[in-house]
Amino acid sequence: MRVAFNARILSSPTLRGWNRYTINLLVELSSLDIQLFLYSDSPLHESHLIKLPKDGYQVYVAPPMHYVFWEQYWLPKQCEKDKVDILHCPMNFGLPWSSLCPRVLTLHDAIDQVYYFQDKPWYQQFSLTNIQNKIYHWIARNQADHIITVSQYSKQDIIKYLHIPKDKITVIYEAADAGFHKQITQTERLQVRSKYQLQLPYIVYIGGWEKRKNIPFLIKAFVEANLDGVELVLAGGKDEQRDTFVELGKSLGIANRLRLLGWVDDADLPVLYAEAICLVYPSEYEGFGLQLCEAMAVGCPVLAARSTCLPEVLGDGGEAFSLSETTELANLLQRLKKDKSYYNNLVNKAKKRSYEYNWKITARQTEEVYKKILSI
Repeated sequence: MRVAFNARILSSPTLRGWNRYTINLLVELSSLDIQLFLYSDSPLHESHLIKLPKDGYQVYVAPPMHYVFWEQYWLPKQCEKDKVDILHCPMNFGLPWSSLCPRVLTLHDAIDQVYYFQDKPWYQQFSLTNIQNKIYHWIARNQADHIITVSQYSKQDIIKYLHIPKDKITVIYEAADAGFHKQITQTERLQVRSKYQLQLPYIVYIGGWEKRKNIPFLIKAFVEANLDGVELVLAGGKDEQRDTFVELGKSLGIANRLRLLGWVDDADLPVLYAEAICLVYPSEYEGFGLQLCEAMAVGCPVLAARSTCLPEVLGDGGEAFSLSETTELANLLQRLKKDKSYYNNLVNKAKKRSYEYNWKITARQTEEVYKKILSI
């Protein structure tokens, strides 16, 4: 089978949700009987390509051109030239209006319609950039022959808000990178703690710092828990977002126990999870929540908001808490710190749940979608 990917997202070295999904899926698809063609409008970053077997893919980068021309003309023409069987876009948008081969779209969520749209002032909703983005997204999801999404919750949102027929959508879960399942040595633990100057026990959050991630809620719950000798570590985010949380920490009297690490090296993430008392994930809206899988894979206790897809992904691998007030989360933090048997129980639950997520399974289920389309 010859499968082409709109792989332009891999031109960035940054590993966030869509990048992780794309490269992990490609790695496992390359081990199946699939020839991969990676298409982009800019060079792909070597840090991603080195994860793929050298003979497992071909890269084609278009000459300089306007994005819409690349998406709507160059992409389908290249598919025709390479005689590919399937064109797959792994990132919510980026499929042409017409193509000689079937098209698959991974639509991770309906967050733009469900969450972000309501927060935008009218002049942004009707800006040229916003209208163009809406058109790109509409074309991709309506012209796709099939849609893959990453949770049952996302599927229901896509059906409800985007009016996509349910039989056009297949749910295939994501998973943690293989590196999160490897044994972590004591030397690695000491090195990462030293690198980020983490001398005290800590509770960790890893991810973006935008509004929906609900970081102030976590900070307030941490203050309410009143854990002596414990720090709150926030990893991720951007430098320009730091001041808001610094000021909140000062106003709540925990400035000396609030650690804003910003962006951390990908190789350090397993240790950051493993050394933490727990991961807290208070997000208001997620399509999947990959950090839950990563934390569970290293045996880090997980506390996640009882919100959108998070209880579905967490399952019985951790504890969920309400976002209506901070007391429930604060009580869970106190119990984890004081009750060693409860902590050990959550470690075991996390590890057990983590085995249910595997990129090999994700790739095989994705291949089945391809085969189903081609057999129609």
